[in-house]
Amino acid sequence: MTEYKEDCLFCGMLTGKVKCLKLYEDDSTFVIVDIGQVIKKDGGIIPGRSLVIPKRHVVHYYELEDEEAGRLFIAATKVARRIKKAFNPQFVTVFIRGQQVPHSHIILQPSTGEGDPIDAMFMGIHDFFKVASEEALIEMARKINEA
Repeated sequence: MTEYKEDCLFCGMLTGKVKCLKLYEDDSTFVIVDIGQVIKKDGGIIPGRSLVIPKRHVVHYYELEDEEAGRLFIAATKVARRIKKAFNPQFVTVFIRGQQVPHSHIILQPSTGEGDPIDAMFMGIHDFFKVASEEALIEMARKINEA
């Protein structure tokens, strides 16, 4: 049985109360064209941004059952292939969210790899990461494995 939340935008799409453009649907997942498309430097858009959404209302993806998570990624792969074929981006980047709309979802974001905003996010990536010491990594792995 699918669980919906009355005040959730995505649940409203599932129940037909909110209009959306569906690209794919199965028993546990649906995919829509995102109304918010990424803007290029020239003011145009990078077409194809889509959202892969579990039908059951879950805020965090790690709350999904294993089968639901698997179905979500199968749907993401199918639609990413279609996006690649339709618009031929260099990449279809995958983000998992659930923040602005508190219903977990995967964002499929085409990226041209030519200085588009998504590419630019990762250009200075070395400024955001530091190689951790072996001791710190071992301690992190221990804590995660014991959790």
